Parts: sequence; structure tokens; C-alpha cells
Amino acid sequence: MKQISYIVLLVLILTSCSTSRNTLRNTTIGGLSGTEYMEKVIEWTPSRDNLTARARIELNVGSSSPMSVNANMRVRRGEIIRFSVAPILGIEVARIDITPDKIMAVDRMNKRYVELGFAEISSLLNTELDFNILQSLILNEIFIPGKDKLSVADASGFTLSPYADRARLQVKGTKRIGYSFFTSATDGRLEETVIALKDLPYSLHCRYADFTMLGNDVFPQSIEMMSEGTDKKYSLDMKLSRINTDSNWDSKTELSSKYRKMSVQELLKLFIKQ
Repeated sequence: MKQISYIVLLVLILTSCSTSRNTLRNTTIGGLSGTEYMEKVIEWTPSRDNLTARARIELNVGSSSPMSVNANMRVRRGEIIRFSVAPILGIEVARIDITPDKIMAVDRMNKRYVELGFAEISSLLNTELDFNILQSLILNEIFIPGKDKLSVADASGFTLSPYADRARLQVKGTKRIGYSFFTSATDGRLEETVIALKDLPYSLHCRYADFTMLGNDVFPQSIEMMSEGTDKKYSLDMKLSRINTDSNWDSKTELSSKYRKMSVQELLKLFIKQ
């Protein structure tokens, strides 16, 4: 079944003091000192516990025709990111659950599933990947790898520089992977995240656009992720609607004994067939 292949591939694509304070102090962004601006960006970043939306997902894996799917997206901070595909009369045909420990994709039609731990996925992709990074990309948040949540005290963990009409924030002290965030100089909203392998041309760009009000804050209705430096173009474009912060949904997935666990080799064969 193609749905489970597409939705798993979606996730795989989605795949890091005093001197610093002096640097921030000597930088001015939007009329604020660097320190003030960084602290404001962190303060203004909403910390939503739940997010739900309807997502139109278009996936380009280097082929001539992109693959598209409609899904319900649900996020519960620190617990789960879920994509559920239910095209026929609201009946779910595929589901993917991303938790802090693993990724599980379920094929309801053929009663099978695949489970991969983040350590195994990082090994397969030869890169570092964890739940918090994926969660931050989807929730339109700046982050420091290994931290669940930022506070104003983390402002010194970034370097800051003007970048046209935006500000560029870079996480300090990373070795193999660089993390950059481009924010609006006027209101501090996050417009782009870049995750790049240092000294190599490979990077992932996550761009946010078409912001809409969500409670007292704004949230992007367009999230576009794309690779740079690869031979083929890989991209994921999510158009969101019906965005809400509803918490009235069950985060558990329970499978009966009728479901068969697939191996990684079987999963790869599904990709080869596409």
C-alpha cells in the first residue's frame, strides 16, 4: 500500500558566557540590543501543549510527479506527533506516531506496522535525529538540541547577527551539525530554520509562511521543508487548515494481535516498488 510508504518517507525527510553576552550586547536588531532581542524572541515563542490541524501534504522525492496525501495532524508536547490518513468516509487507513523513543507507522488496510527507534533511524540516515527537533520544526519554534524547552537564560546559547530585514540566530558550540534560525527583525516570528552539516553542502531548510492568528499568537499555515546539496530534490510541503489547540484526543495507539510487524527490509522493498 502506497500510503504507509509515503507517510514513513515524509518523516525520514524530516530529518542539532560572558563573551557571548558581550557579542549580543554589541548587536542591534529592530531597535533592541542583541540581548534584549534574543530574550524577547524566546519570551514571544508560544509554548503550546497541543496542536491539531488538517494537513495537505505534498512530497517530492526526486521523481517527476510529487505524491500528495491529506492527513490529520496532532501534536502533544513532549509526548507524540501523529499523522492520520482517513480519506474514505473518515475511516483511518494509515497512521504514523512519533514519540520520544520511536516512530511507528501503521497500515490499517493490510493490518501491519513498522517500528523504528530514533537510534536506528539516525544510523540509517547517518545523521542525528530526535523527537524534540521534529517537534520544534512542526511547532515553529527555535531550539537548542537536547533541551526540551527554552528560557530567557538560554539567550547566551546563540550568536546573533542582522540578515537583511531579518535576524540570524545560530546555536553555539555544536560540532557536526549547525542550527540557524531566521526571525523577523520587527516582531521576532520564526520564518526559517536551517539544519546543515558543517563543512559539507547538505542542509535541510524549513520555511514558514501564511501566518494566521491562533489564540493570542500567530502560527504558519504553510510549512515547507526541502533539502539542499543533494543530487535529487527532496521536499515536503504542508498546507494547514483548521488549526487549533484542542487537547480532547487520545494519544495512545493499541494494536490487536492481528497486526503483523514488518522488518526494515520489507519497508525498504515498499520504497523500491514505488
